[in-house]
Amino acid sequence: MNKIKFLIVSKENEGRRLDNILFGLFRKIPKSKIYSSIRKAKIKVNDRKSKPEYKVNIDDKISYPTFVQQANINESPNLQQHQERIRSAIIYESDKYVVINKPPNYAVHGGSGLNFGVIEIIRSLYPYSDSFNLAHRIDKLTSGCLIVAKKMSALREIHKQFRERSVKKVYECIVKGCWPQSLKKIESKLETVKIKEDRRTQASNNGKLSLTKFTILESSQEYTHLLALPKTGRTHQIRAHCANAGYPIIGDPKYGEGSKNKRLMLHAKEIHFTDDGKLIKAIAKTSSAFGEDIF
Repeated sequence: MNKIKFLIVSKENEGRRLDNILFGLFRKIPKSKIYSSIRKAKIKVNDRKSKPEYKVNIDDKISYPTFVQQANINESPNLQQHQERIRSAIIYESDKYVVINKPPNYAVHGGSGLNFGVIEIIRSLYPYSDSFNLAHRIDKLTSGCLIVAKKMSALREIHKQFRERSVKKVYECIVKGCWPQSLKKIESKLETVKIKEDRRTQASNNGKLSLTKFTILESSQEYTHLLALPKTGRTHQIRAHCANAGYPIIGDPKYGEGSKNKRLMLHAKEIHFTDDGKLIKAIAKTSSAFGEDIF
């Protein structure tokens, strides 16, 4: 009998079609097999049969059998190395949550042509970890704070905080060019579009309102080191805002020119949330390589 797994829809995926979410998660699985699994109710939403075109809501539970999973961490020849790196990156832990300082170039989950991601590594570190789920996502190229919920009840609690916008995120980034002192916030409508296999976020009158506030930390004629406070949570929001303003983030292959740097200069520095009534301020330090050759 196939074991049933599940994922909880995050704010970033709210409003997306069920089939498109599944295609993104399981790119090695034929689309015909995913459609067949939905039609035969092997894949369900909130324990009910659904349709491929169903537009998911935040906190919807998508359940699926193990046969459609492609993430198999045990196939990695470097499993122990990955486990040690992620274990050493834990910056906060309680009975409900684990917060890690995600290294750059680690996907948060398997499924994009990868055998595994951070969530699979985290699960491999703990017994009885099937209920561990990502509370939110950050890009593969971005480093920094990432919350993992250990229980379904904890996941619902943190999603409620995201919906109520009581979770505070602080990023730092290094952009190309001298950022104007007067540019303290960027507010625009953003829409994520799919071009072939590539998803991009762009300004659009049909998009959703987005807002990011910026503070200059250090600047030169060529580069600026910024603090960025996103007030909304659109896909690639900070990267798109900086690029649309004419100051792309260094090392951004999608919205900039790429770079000789080995990484994207974007880091999720802090995340503030409530755990059992206590305000938690998780802080993820940047590595010494973050901008050391720029300023």
